[in-house]
Amino acid sequence: MLGVVVLSSCSGDRSPESLKRRGPFGSLRDLVLFERGSEQGGSFFLDRFEVTRSDFAEFARNSRGPTTGANSSVVGGELAAHPATRVDLRTARAFAAWRHCRLPRADEWWFACTTDGRDAYPWGSRPDASRANTSDLGVFAPLPVGTFESGRAQQGPYDLIGNVAEWTESVPVSWFYIDHREPVPAMTLAYDAVAQSPGLSLWAPVPLVFPSLFLVVAAGDRAPREVTGAHFASARDDGSDFRSPTDFGDTLGFRLCTTPRELIEAIGDELLRFEDGDLLQWERFCGRPGHGSVLARALPACAISARARSRWQERLP
Repeated sequence: MLGVVVLSSCSGDRSPESLKRRGPFGSLRDLVLFERGSEQGGSFFLDRFEVTRSDFAEFARNSRGPTTGANSSVVGGELAAHPATRVDLRTARAFAAWRHCRLPRADEWWFACTTDGRDAYPWGSRPDASRANTSDLGVFAPLPVGTFESGRAQQGPYDLIGNVAEWTESVPVSWFYIDHREPVPAMTLAYDAVAQSPGLSLWAPVPLVFPSLFLVVAAGDRAPREVTGAHFASARDDGSDFRSPTDFGDTLGFRLCTTPRELIEAIGDELLRFEDGDLLQWERFCGRPGHGSVLARALPACAISARARSRWQERLP
C-alpha cells in the first residue's frame, strides 16, 4: 500500500502555511510511506524527490556539512532544482544523517519502483519513453526533479527511473565471488582479514564460511554498492549497476530513506527542542494517512528518552 503525501491541510494542522524543504527536518515534508509486511522487511519511507543541488548546498553551508570538492557542483539559480551529483557514498551518507535518514537498500528502492512487483515501471507495465529522463527520451542532461508527473505511481516518488542513477546501501551479490579484474580482489582481502581475526572467525557457522556482513565490514570502502535506476544517458531498462563507494559522477545522485523506528530514534530528544517551523513539519508528517499507525507500532521498541517518548505518544493515535 502506498502512503499519500499531502503538503498542507493535513489532519491536525494548525495553519495552512506552506512547508519548506529546508533544514535537518526538511525531508519530513516529502517522505512517502510504503507499507510492507515484516516478512518483506517492514514498512519504510522514501523521499518523493532525488536530493537536489539546493538541498545539498544548504548542507554544505551547515557546520555539519562536508568541505569537499563536491561542494563546487551544488549551486543555486536555475540549477537549484536539479539533482545533486558528484557525491560519493560517504558524503551521501553524511547528508542523509543530517536529514535524520539514510540511503535506501536495493530491496526498498525496487519495491517502490515496481509497486511491490505488480508492474515493471512506476507508471505501469508498459514502456514509455516520454515518462522518464533516459536516453530513450533523448535529452541527455539532467532535468529538475519532479518534472515527469506521469512517470510516478499515484502520489509516489518522482524520477525512480531516469534523471540520475541513485546510490543504495546494498552490496551486489556478484561481489561475493572472486573478481579477477583486480590483482588482489577486495573479496579475497576481506576474507583473509576475517579468517585471521580470532574473535570473528569463531562466529563462522561452518569452518571458514563467514557471514556476508563480516566480509562487507572488513572490505570497507572496497566493497561496491548497487546503483539503481537508469539515468539521463542510459537506456530505460538498464536496471542496476554497481560502483565503488569512492566513485562519483554527473550521472550519479541519491535520495533518502528510513523506517519508522529509525526515524523516531534519529530524531530522539531533538523533538523536545523543535522550533515552531520544525514542530509544524513534524505534526503534519505524523498526521498523514498511515503515518501515525506505523509510527505508533514502532514506538514501543525505540531507544529514546522517556520525555521524547511521551511527546511522540501525545501526537500518535
